[in-house]
Amino acid sequence: MRVYLEFAKKSFQNSIVYRMDYFAGVINAIVMILVNIYIWKAIYEEEAAIEGVQFKIIVTYIIISFLMQMVYMMDEYFIENKVRSGLISMDMLKPIHFRWYVFSYNIGTVVFRLLLQFTPAIIVSIFLFNLLGPFSVLYFSYFLLSAVLGYLVLYNLNFIVWISSFWFYWTFSLVTIKDAAVMILSGAMIPLWFMPEWLVDFIKLTPFDAIFYIPIRVYLGMVPEQEILSALFRQVMWIFILFLIGQLLWKAATKKLVVQGG
Repeated sequence: MRVYLEFAKKSFQNSIVYRMDYFAGVINAIVMILVNIYIWKAIYEEEAAIEGVQFKIIVTYIIISFLMQMVYMMDEYFIENKVRSGLISMDMLKPIHFRWYVFSYNIGTVVFRLLLQFTPAIIVSIFLFNLLGPFSVLYFSYFLLSAVLGYLVLYNLNFIVWISSFWFYWTFSLVTIKDAAVMILSGAMIPLWFMPEWLVDFIKLTPFDAIFYIPIRVYLGMVPEQEILSALFRQVMWIFILFLIGQLLWKAATKKLVVQGG
């Protein structure tokens, strides 16, 4: 386990080196939050509420969504670059588990974003955009757990796409399609309560709403307390399912690598 902590530490240190990315990340998050608030302000106009949702709730939803997106950002081409450069073969020879290596690398980035990007961004949001606090201390605890589970759902979904680089020379198109699906179907861009009921029912059959929509609704207190555990269970279920799919693809990919390597 110590070796994977070192990988995470190295990833954290690499992120610190690119300090302009640090400032750009904070500024980008604040600008995107501001732009989307004004868009929703134009939609609401003089309305006190739309679909029973007050404007201040939407503002908080937008802020939490973009802050989570900032923390959830991952290196989409980490595996592809290793496959195309041939470095994947060297990694396979090392006495480490490659999946844990990739995960620890991303965790290092997450810690960097939490400490040096998320913290200043949320402080600005509280004072500049009047971010509402969590529904209660209990709900905030559930939100933190749900946010961690949401990250793991997205990570395992991403891993499935990343592994496709063993079969596709470029994964840009697949990554783009996946990102678009996540932004629209997870509620990251538009809260699902504004979408048609039939579409929401379909989305609930997929892992997408388990990424952003469930955690944010928990933060806002929109999930009845007796339903929170079932919502968390859905997230855990999708983590397990996506992990198994990723594991099957990983085994197929290693066999392909061995065959190509002679």
